Amino acid sequence: LRFLVEFCLIVLPFVLLVTVLHRLALNIALTLFVLSAISAVHQIRNRLHLMPFVQVPGKSPQFLTCVRALVNLTTAVCILAVDFHCFPRELAKTETFGYGLMDIGVGLYVFSNGIVYKVRPAEERRLNTARVWKVLISTAPLLLLGFGRFFLTNELDYQLHVSEYGVHWNFFITLACVKFAGTLTMDLVHDPEVIKFVAITLLCCHEMMLHLGVSRYVLSADTQRTTFFAANREGIVSLPGYLALFLASIYIGWVVRPTEEITVAKKFLRRAGKVAIMAAVCWKMIYVCEDMFGISRRLANMGYCFWILAIGASVTALFMFFELFVYFVRFEEPKSPDQIMKTDDFCIPYVPLVLQAINANGLFFFLIANLLTGLVNLVFQTFLLGNGAALTIIGYYMFMLCVAVCFLYVNNVKLKIW
Repeated sequence: LRFLVEFCLIVLPFVLLVTVLHRLALNIALTLFVLSAISAVHQIRNRLHLMPFVQVPGKSPQFLTCVRALVNLTTAVCILAVDFHCFPRELAKTETFGYGLMDIGVGLYVFSNGIVYKVRPAEERRLNTARVWKVLISTAPLLLLGFGRFFLTNELDYQLHVSEYGVHWNFFITLACVKFAGTLTMDLVHDPEVIKFVAITLLCCHEMMLHLGVSRYVLSADTQRTTFFAANREGIVSLPGYLALFLASIYIGWVVRPTEEITVAKKFLRRAGKVAIMAAVCWKMIYVCEDMFGISRRLANMGYCFWILAIGASVTALFMFFELFVYFVRFEEPKSPDQIMKTDDFCIPYVPLVLQAINANGLFFFLIANLLTGLVNLVFQTFLLGNGAALTIIGYYMFMLCVAVCFLYVNNVKLKIW
């Protein structure tokens, strides 16, 4: 029953918002946000005196579960919905410059991987041959998925947009390369505070190279795909941008993830505020970059990276504020100042079952979504179907995905391949 309620309140409304209700999506979102803000203020206005006592668990932050699950959920809905007529074209992927809802997919996957990256202690960070091999082995499953996808789509003669990543390149290979390079880069950085400067420097160098003629080479229709590099130029050239995005996301993750097991409310609020300020700066940079460079997912240029960071940081800050709100509202006033400190386990689970299940088996969820999307496209002429048939198929598709991951989650099965 809990699953059905959550599916109807979380998944189905999102399906409607990106399809038949897309023109009302902004109004609906703003209305819900204002009503939620008013309700939140009303509930905590008489509890602010509890600030010194309220604490938030530091282990396994639940707001990160929400962020990562939301990325997976959005991607799963859109990769199938885009094949139907009811999906608005302005939300589809852009060809060269610009932005649509589907452009955030690969970027937010990089962000969600970076934000949960565990920064190792300085004494453990040694870059040697053994370490390189270990990192390579850990990324091998993603590479195998990338190669498998290439051979499978070739064998089935499945429609592919070569201009997205290239002839042989794909999403999984990009993730593998970014994870490999990002992990090795982190082994060279001894102070986590330096990560942001490395990311900014790399992003500036990437943008400079694009302006020196690389972007023209990548985007030109006259460039022949005769060599491996030329055939996969979009995927290869965009790697420095995605690497910079990954490193910036690691820094944000380092800021929001406490080292202590218990965090006092004021400290947690400061962290959330810091992420919100980062988001505001990134939103401002989007306007600057759009005028100067444009925003291009294919190039993963500076504008695109700031756009993804703005979205990711905004959503993260929003869920952090919500988590703090939950602990404020559910907090019981202690009889003595040290009473709450004696509580060993005061975690308040508030994340819906569906989101917990998606986050627990995120890669499996994404793989099954890709397979079912391919199956639907092979069976139906999707673009010829009406709204009713399209929504029915998307609804069943999401139901099957959510049932699969929830079944694994309630049975404590976690399919982790790296």
